[in-house]
Amino acid sequence: MCFNIILALLKTKIRKRHIILLATLITVSLLIIGVSLTQKNGIMSEKELENYVEAYLKKYKEVVEDNLHLVHDIENVFFKYNNNPRVVYGVISKDHGAAVVLKYEATEKVFWNIKVIDKPLEFYFWPNMSSDLNNLKIVKIASSDSPYVLNSQISIKNLALLLVSEGASLYYAGEDESPFKIEGPGAVMIFGEVYSKSGLIMKGDNTKRAWSTYQAGLDALKHFVWECGDRLNDTVKKQIETKHKMPLLLEKVNENLNNKYYKDHHEDFYSDLHELEKLGLSEEMKASIWSKYFELTEEPSLWDKFLGSVLSDLRSFMLGVLVTVIATIILRHLGYL
Repeated sequence: MCFNIILALLKTKIRKRHIILLATLITVSLLIIGVSLTQKNGIMSEKELENYVEAYLKKYKEVVEDNLHLVHDIENVFFKYNNNPRVVYGVISKDHGAAVVLKYEATEKVFWNIKVIDKPLEFYFWPNMSSDLNNLKIVKIASSDSPYVLNSQISIKNLALLLVSEGASLYYAGEDESPFKIEGPGAVMIFGEVYSKSGLIMKGDNTKRAWSTYQAGLDALKHFVWECGDRLNDTVKKQIETKHKMPLLLEKVNENLNNKYYKDHHEDFYSDLHELEKLGLSEEMKASIWSKYFELTEEPSLWDKFLGSVLSDLRSFMLGVLVTVIATIILRHLGYL
């Protein structure tokens, strides 16, 4: 269609600026397709990161207020509850990871600064780290049910690669702004999560799921429990989790069922369902979830597979065609065609 329109323009000898105008509209169509494909790949947007921060702070405050009677010395324990951040920095790497830095020092007004970068997240926070990782000795923080607690900053200067593995959490309780300092040949790679009580949330994941509003609530609840430390016994922790975690997990499961994420990630479904069962999921709700899961994972017919493949390939193309058609109608209405 685009070729025929351009050919018609040439045949009728319309001025060059009209051709440039149409070419610009076609370019906009291609940009829209590019944005559509980026969203399909699951990388979150700047607005979604902003929504995460707002949901995180809201849930954190809610959990603290609901448990004020359980924790003494509340001002020292829950800094984020007593102080609203004045500055919020966000970094989204197209390559790997994303992070939020909450700043509480006084400024004339609150402002947000969220940027998208091409390089891996770690090079933004530690620009002097080694780019050649092949000869570095690996120091690995592995996955565990509880976080690895770091009370002071680690200096990396002896050919070391500190690796926070996928699924692992590092809780930094030190006074320095960053948990790591690169002083020599060395590097840091974050595949799990790094969190500090001073306001850093860093993940080796840049997807919408990892930074969703329900995940913000789950993170806030988890960080609240970490900051309580031994001030809460296991029984009280279980009570808090049952009240606050159950609705967040149900939201997560329902969203992942609706967007068909579990169709190709069965282990995540079983893991999330197991978490719900530990929190006391009712048999009625469990049956409903299983019913939706079976419906989702039911083997499609050959025709459904073919149709799904065709629709997947044509969706972005049709979007571009639609924009081009609308642009053509507008140009004709204005008398340019």
